[in-house]
Amino acid sequence: MELESRHDVEVSLQGNIATIELNNIFQFFDYAAVSGELRIVTEQNNAHFFFQQGMLIYGALRVNQKKIGDLLLESKLVTSAQLSRCLDIHAQHHRRRRLGEILVREGFLQFDSLAEMLKIQAKEAFFATLSWKKGMFFFYSEQYPAKEEILINERIDHLILEGIVRLDESS
Repeated sequence: MELESRHDVEVSLQGNIATIELNNIFQFFDYAAVSGELRIVTEQNNAHFFFQQGMLIYGALRVNQKKIGDLLLESKLVTSAQLSRCLDIHAQHHRRRRLGEILVREGFLQFDSLAEMLKIQAKEAFFATLSWKKGMFFFYSEQYPAKEEILINERIDHLILEGIVRLDESS
C-alpha cells in the first residue's frame, strides 16, 4: 500500500527517527495508551501502523513485505495450485477482492488461519522497522484502519522485546 499524504487530518506528533528511535516511539504509544495511525517514511521504505489504546492492531510495509500468499505457502496452509487458482480470480476482479477473502470463500483456507498469518505479517512489519535509523514519523490521532482489515491485538512491550532479541540474533 502506498502511503498517501494526509490533507484532511492534522499531524498530532511527528519527528525524526535519527533523533528519537522508533522503539522509544512505540514504548510511548504503549505507556500513553494512544489510538491512531503511525506512518514512518524512509528513503527505502514506508510503513504504517494503527494502535488502539496502546495495542498494535494493524501494520504493513510498502516495500519488502512478505506477501500473504507466500506466507500461506511456506506454512503449508494452501497448495501452490490453490494459490494459483485464487490469484487468477484475484486478477479477474482487478485486485479489488482480497486474496485472503478469496481463499476462504473457495474453501481452501479457514478464516482463523488467515487471521493468524495476517498477524504474523503485521508483526514482521513491526520488527523490520525497529532497525530503521533514518527517516521521519508522523502520528495521526484517532485514525483507524479500513473496516475490511482483519485486526490483531498485540502488546507493544512484548513486540519490542521480541524484536530486540531478533536484532541481537541477526548481528
